[in-house]
Amino acid sequence: MEICLLNHSPSSVVIWDEKHLKALLGLRRHPLRIVHVEPWQSWIDKRGGLIQVRSSLRSGPLSPIQRKLLDLILDHPDASVMFYCARLNFSQSTYFLYLSDLIQALLLQLNAWKLEPIPAREVALLTNLPAPLTPLVGAQETVAAVVAILQRPQVRLLTLMGPGGVGKTRLSIDVGATLLESFRDGVFFIPLESLSDPALLVPQIARSFHLENAGVQSLLDTFKSFLRTRQMLLILDNFEQLVAASALVTELLLAAAELKIMVTSREALHQYGESRFIVPELPRPDPSNLPPLEQLGQWAAINLFVQRVQALHPAFILKESNKTAIAQICFRLDGLPLAIELAAAQMKYLSPTQVLAHLERGLESLRDVSLDRPRRQKTIWDAIDWSYRLLPDVEKALFRRLAVFARAWGLDAAQAVCKIPDVLTGLENLADKSLVRYTPIDEENDLHFEMLQAVREYALDQLESSGEAENFQRAHATYYLEFVQQAERAIGTIQQPSWARRIGQEHENLQTVLQWMLDARETESVFRLLGTIWRYWDMLNVWSEARLWMERALTQGAGLQSAGRATTLWGASWLATHQSDYPLALSYAKEGLALAREIGEKRLVGRLLQSVADGLYRLGEHEQGITLIEESLDVLRELDDREEIAWALDHLARGVWQRGEHARSKELLRESLAIFRKMSHQRAVAASLRHLARLALEDDENDEAAGMLTESLSISREIGAKQLISEILRELAWLMWKQNAFDRARELLEEGLALSHEIGDRSGEGWALNLLGRLAMRESDFGAARQLFESAQRLFDESADSASISYNIECLKRLEMVKK
Repeated sequence: MEICLLNHSPSSVVIWDEKHLKALLGLRRHPLRIVHVEPWQSWIDKRGGLIQVRSSLRSGPLSPIQRKLLDLILDHPDASVMFYCARLNFSQSTYFLYLSDLIQALLLQLNAWKLEPIPAREVALLTNLPAPLTPLVGAQETVAAVVAILQRPQVRLLTLMGPGGVGKTRLSIDVGATLLESFRDGVFFIPLESLSDPALLVPQIARSFHLENAGVQSLLDTFKSFLRTRQMLLILDNFEQLVAASALVTELLLAAAELKIMVTSREALHQYGESRFIVPELPRPDPSNLPPLEQLGQWAAINLFVQRVQALHPAFILKESNKTAIAQICFRLDGLPLAIELAAAQMKYLSPTQVLAHLERGLESLRDVSLDRPRRQKTIWDAIDWSYRLLPDVEKALFRRLAVFARAWGLDAAQAVCKIPDVLTGLENLADKSLVRYTPIDEENDLHFEMLQAVREYALDQLESSGEAENFQRAHATYYLEFVQQAERAIGTIQQPSWARRIGQEHENLQTVLQWMLDARETESVFRLLGTIWRYWDMLNVWSEARLWMERALTQGAGLQSAGRATTLWGASWLATHQSDYPLALSYAKEGLALAREIGEKRLVGRLLQSVADGLYRLGEHEQGITLIEESLDVLRELDDREEIAWALDHLARGVWQRGEHARSKELLRESLAIFRKMSHQRAVAASLRHLARLALEDDENDEAAGMLTESLSISREIGAKQLISEILRELAWLMWKQNAFDRARELLEEGLALSHEIGDRSGEGWALNLLGRLAMRESDFGAARQLFESAQRLFDESADSASISYNIECLKRLEMVKK
């Protein structure tokens, strides 16, 4: 047998480039999965796994500033550039300079790193670890993480926690096997699944060492004496029903200084010195955004499913015709290995599509007929039920009521909805039993909990059986309606970004509430929620889904003459505009304006006048649009609505620019920008800067435009305003064009095009394609230019944007003239 010693040599194969290194480091927009394919995955595995590789990079030959930057990146993966700059007190340009130097240094280190085999020392491998019948799939990084924890001198007791079926037992076996050479006196596995009496714990452990022939008390003393001089790892598997005996674990550790114990349990032991590791589910792809077939093999959940099916049907392969159903199965089952194995077992007689259909009828259909599994694993349903029935009544009530939440929730929400005394203690107890889990939300570390979908399905079944479902679904809906109404009051204030973040976190709960309200035909409540939430969804680029909810509500509430319906029409109009659906946007705006006038809602009249004017601008009817904006300003000034006054000034500036009143247009925009800055309305500030920059570019004030665009882009990236980012990138491309930096202009346009496509902004896509076509025409690539102009024309036609259509047609005409 050989082990590998890390060494470096210039003879190693060069496979690392900047893109894959950034993925290895966890930098934004460089997903880790791109190094989970060959040859990178094998390269990483042979060097001890991801954790070991990253650790080695930290200890490499780096300058102090490079080491500081690397430590920051590895400690805070996927943070923003602004975050790194703030921590290092760098400007962005300095940050990118040092990052470039660091990347080059790390590339040299990685591409010079080879494996040098040396003979391993002779060791007696003392163990009773079970020999797994199948390989562990997709958990190599998790094994490495657990091994690293157990190798820390201060860690004596480690609890692997997670729900039934997540793979705690299987993980512990592989960790034990990996550590065989680290424990002089061996690694021993003690299964406890058949025990329910804590008094039987010591006899069960002692039996593994053939010490079971003594009385209980003397047996404990005998076993402590046996352990006292031994360097050993004990694995106590399925400890959750023996937590009353947790103190015995500590007693064993106190008796033997070189003993370590790893426990698998759905519940924490709550012993002094206990470390805990939450076993993650297997990574699985999003069925709505599947990668190409050849890349699906990098997803562990898919691999596990396919391998288990191949055990039944050796000729089975993953292919185009079955990949979607398989991905949906793995996603539906949250990547739980037990659930995936149970689903794969159904493939003995069914196709993937048929298995998926069975899942839609509930997880109880996943029955394992093999005789060698304990009963609690016969179905994933039974695995969850087994834990549920161990709960006291108050925790059972909390558990089933939590099913009204869509996967995750905060403490305040649970307290308001579940009507249970001391909810925090109840949540902590459920988390200790792995029925719920703590979940990190973001760098602000808000306290949130979540429930795996399989567990939630069981909890919801219990809630419905209890007769409490309607009451607590209504309480859930009431809480979130009040939540978004509170968020609405923060729009245009310094608290708006924080509320936008919270709205994003609660997205699944808002979906659940909307569906329940529609099903219950509480349409006015739907309008109240949508009329409030749409502006946050606009900030978060949740356009298509928001419009879908609005269309459903407007259809269901077609006869309602209410402010809620008018507000929803206002939001639907702007969201349709953002997706270049201009005729529908104008229709919504006109209907909303008529309704607002009829019911006397002056604030809505002021807002909807702007929406109608925007639609008229796009039809080339600028004078009529200006008249409506001026009427809007009169209404809004009477109401002293600062934010909408600022937006009306912005819209008026667009109209008077078309009249040729450039100076007045800029004056109006500066007035609008000043209001937004005073409000600390960052999104609006970014938009106003972009509009001012556009006018500066048209007047050849390039330096002024560059400064405004740089500030606008920085703000937009920080708040994640993708449409604004795409627009600013197009303006920057134009600026680069004017400075003859054509390659850079093309890069900016292609980045903006990808963003516009991602968010469904057809007009934005069209303009990016038009500008790329003009670049191609400038380079005499007339074939490419025609294709780009024609693609842009199709997008402009779809959105009925008359001004864009006319301009693009002129570009096509100029192309034909140039070709002649």
